[in-house]
Amino acid sequence: MLSTTIKLLKKGYSLKSMNKTFSLMILSLMVIGMLGVVSAATNPVGSTTAIAGKIYNADFTATESGAAVDVTCNGHLESTVSLNDGAYSVQYAGEDCNEGDSLSVHAVKTSVGENTVTGTIHNGYPIQDWNLGLVNVPLVPEFGLIAGLTTVLGALGVFFVVRRK
Repeated sequence: MLSTTIKLLKKGYSLKSMNKTFSLMILSLMVIGMLGVVSAATNPVGSTTAIAGKIYNADFTATESGAAVDVTCNGHLESTVSLNDGAYSVQYAGEDCNEGDSLSVHAVKTSVGENTVTGTIHNGYPIQDWNLGLVNVPLVPEFGLIAGLTTVLGALGVFFVVRRK
Protein backbone atom coordinates (compact mmCIF):
# COMPACT_ATOMS: atom_id res chain seq x y z
CA MET A 1 0.00 0.00 0.00
CA LEU A 2 2.80 2.39 0.93
CA SER A 3 4.75 1.60 -2.24
CA THR A 4 1.63 2.29 -4.36
CA THR A 5 1.16 5.65 -2.62
CA ILE A 6 4.83 6.58 -3.24
CA LYS A 7 4.54 5.63 -6.94
CA LEU A 8 1.42 7.79 -7.32
CA LEU A 9 3.07 10.73 -5.57
CA LYS A 10 6.05 10.46 -7.97
CA LYS A 11 3.65 10.55 -10.94
CA GLY A 12 2.26 13.88 -9.74
CA TYR A 13 -0.83 12.83 -7.81
CA SER A 14 -1.41 14.72 -4.58
CA LEU A 15 -2.49 13.18 -1.28
CA LYS A 16 -5.56 15.41 -1.38
CA SER A 17 -6.75 14.00 -4.72
CA MET A 18 -6.01 10.43 -3.60
CA ASN A 19 -7.94 11.02 -0.38
CA LYS A 20 -10.93 12.32 -2.37
CA THR A 21 -10.80 9.32 -4.71
CA PHE A 22 -10.59 6.89 -1.80
CA SER A 23 -13.49 8.61 0.00
CA LEU A 24 -15.59 8.51 -3.17
CA MET A 25 -14.95 4.76 -3.53
CA ILE A 26 -15.94 4.12 0.10
CA LEU A 27 -19.10 6.24 -0.29
CA SER A 28 -20.02 4.35 -3.48
CA LEU A 29 -19.63 1.01 -1.70
CA MET A 30 -21.82 2.23 1.17
CA VAL A 31 -24.57 3.38 -1.21
CA ILE A 32 -24.49 0.09 -3.11
CA GLY A 33 -24.61 -1.80 0.19
CA MET A 34 -27.61 0.20 1.39
CA LEU A 35 -29.56 -0.61 -1.77
CA GLY A 36 -29.76 -4.19 -0.54
CA VAL A 37 -31.39 -3.01 2.68
CA VAL A 38 -34.15 -1.03 0.99
CA SER A 39 -37.24 -3.12 0.38
CA ALA A 40 -39.79 -2.29 -2.26
CA ALA A 41 -42.01 -5.20 -1.31
CA THR A 42 -45.66 -4.42 -0.72
CA ASN A 43 -48.45 -6.65 0.39
CA PRO A 44 -50.26 -7.95 -2.64
CA VAL A 45 -53.99 -7.47 -2.86
CA GLY A 46 -55.62 -10.50 -1.29
CA SER A 47 -53.01 -11.01 1.42
CA THR A 48 -54.23 -11.47 4.98
CA THR A 49 -52.88 -10.47 8.37
CA ALA A 50 -53.81 -12.57 11.41
CA ILE A 51 -53.41 -11.31 14.97
CA ALA A 52 -53.79 -13.87 17.72
CA GLY A 53 -52.83 -14.51 21.31
CA LYS A 54 -54.10 -15.50 24.73
CA ILE A 55 -55.54 -13.52 27.59
CA TYR A 56 -53.99 -14.38 30.96
CA ASN A 57 -54.45 -13.26 34.55
CA ALA A 58 -51.84 -10.83 35.94
CA ASP A 59 -49.26 -13.49 36.89
CA PHE A 60 -49.75 -15.74 33.82
CA THR A 61 -50.99 -18.69 35.93
CA ALA A 62 -54.42 -19.03 34.26
CA THR A 63 -56.12 -18.01 31.04
CA GLU A 64 -59.20 -15.78 31.04
CA SER A 65 -62.23 -16.58 28.92
CA GLY A 66 -64.87 -14.02 28.03
CA ALA A 67 -62.54 -11.00 28.00
CA ALA A 68 -63.43 -8.24 25.54
CA VAL A 69 -60.49 -7.77 23.14
CA ASP A 70 -59.96 -4.76 20.86
CA VAL A 71 -57.14 -4.94 18.30
CA THR A 72 -56.04 -1.73 16.54
CA CYS A 73 -53.68 -1.73 13.55
CA ASN A 74 -53.16 1.40 11.42
CA GLY A 75 -56.32 2.92 12.89
CA HIS A 76 -58.44 -0.10 11.92
CA LEU A 77 -60.26 -1.61 14.91
CA GLU A 78 -61.34 -5.24 15.17
CA SER A 79 -63.13 -6.57 18.28
CA THR A 80 -63.62 -10.08 19.60
CA VAL A 81 -64.08 -12.05 22.84
CA SER A 82 -61.55 -14.55 24.24
CA LEU A 83 -62.52 -18.22 24.04
CA ASN A 84 -62.66 -20.81 26.85
CA ASP A 85 -58.88 -21.34 26.68
CA GLY A 86 -58.22 -17.55 26.66
CA ALA A 87 -57.38 -17.51 22.94
CA TYR A 88 -58.47 -14.71 20.61
CA SER A 89 -57.84 -13.94 16.96
CA VAL A 90 -58.78 -11.33 14.38
CA GLN A 91 -57.95 -10.93 10.69
CA TYR A 92 -57.25 -7.88 8.55
CA ALA A 93 -56.95 -7.46 4.82
CA GLY A 94 -53.29 -6.94 3.89
CA GLU A 95 -54.03 -3.39 2.74
CA ASP A 96 -55.28 -2.43 6.23
CA CYS A 97 -52.54 -4.02 8.34
CA ASN A 98 -49.35 -5.55 6.98
CA GLU A 99 -45.77 -6.55 7.74
CA GLY A 100 -43.86 -4.07 9.90
CA ASP A 101 -46.97 -2.24 11.15
CA SER A 102 -47.46 -1.68 14.87
CA LEU A 103 -50.58 -2.88 16.60
CA SER A 104 -52.12 -2.61 20.04
CA VAL A 105 -54.30 -5.14 21.81
CA HIS A 106 -56.56 -3.94 24.63
CA ALA A 107 -58.30 -6.58 26.74
CA VAL A 108 -60.71 -6.06 29.62
CA LYS A 109 -62.72 -8.38 31.82
CA THR A 110 -64.91 -7.13 34.65
CA SER A 111 -63.65 -8.08 38.13
CA VAL A 112 -60.34 -9.33 36.69
CA GLY A 113 -58.66 -6.28 35.15
CA GLU A 114 -57.49 -4.77 31.89
CA ASN A 115 -54.30 -4.12 29.98
CA THR A 116 -53.01 -2.86 26.63
CA VAL A 117 -50.02 -4.52 24.94
CA THR A 118 -48.33 -3.50 21.69
CA GLY A 119 -46.73 -5.66 19.04
CA THR A 120 -45.45 -5.73 15.47
CA ILE A 121 -46.71 -7.58 12.41
CA HIS A 122 -44.24 -10.13 11.00
CA ASN A 123 -44.18 -11.93 7.69
CA GLY A 124 -45.55 -15.46 8.10
CA TYR A 125 -42.79 -17.18 6.09
CA PRO A 126 -44.33 -20.66 5.96
CA ILE A 127 -47.58 -19.41 4.43
CA GLN A 128 -47.39 -17.11 1.42
CA ASP A 129 -49.61 -14.01 1.52
CA TRP A 130 -50.10 -14.26 5.32
CA ASN A 131 -48.64 -11.95 7.95
CA LEU A 132 -48.80 -12.67 11.65
CA GLY A 133 -48.93 -10.79 14.94
CA LEU A 134 -48.84 -12.72 18.24
CA VAL A 135 -49.71 -10.71 21.35
CA ASN A 136 -50.43 -12.29 24.73
CA VAL A 137 -52.12 -9.95 27.22
CA PRO A 138 -51.97 -10.28 31.03
CA LEU A 139 -54.95 -8.62 32.71
CA VAL A 140 -53.80 -6.33 35.52
CA PRO A 141 -56.29 -5.89 38.37
CA GLU A 142 -57.40 -2.34 38.99
CA PHE A 143 -57.47 -0.93 42.48
CA GLY A 144 -60.68 0.52 43.83
CA LEU A 145 -60.58 3.95 45.49
CA ILE A 146 -60.06 2.68 49.04
CA ALA A 147 -57.48 0.03 48.09
CA GLY A 148 -55.59 2.57 45.96
CA LEU A 149 -55.49 5.21 48.72
CA THR A 150 -54.39 2.61 51.27
CA THR A 151 -51.55 1.49 48.98
CA VAL A 152 -50.35 5.05 48.31
CA LEU A 153 -50.50 6.07 52.00
CA GLY A 154 -48.71 2.87 53.01
CA ALA A 155 -45.94 3.52 50.49
CA LEU A 156 -45.53 7.10 51.70
CA GLY A 157 -45.43 5.92 55.32
CA VAL A 158 -42.70 3.38 54.58
CA PHE A 159 -40.76 6.03 52.66
CA PHE A 160 -40.75 8.41 55.63
CA VAL A 161 -39.90 5.68 58.15
CA VAL A 162 -36.94 4.50 56.09
CA ARG A 163 -35.80 8.06 55.49
CA ARG A 164 -35.94 8.99 59.21
CA LYS A 165 -33.41 6.28 60.11
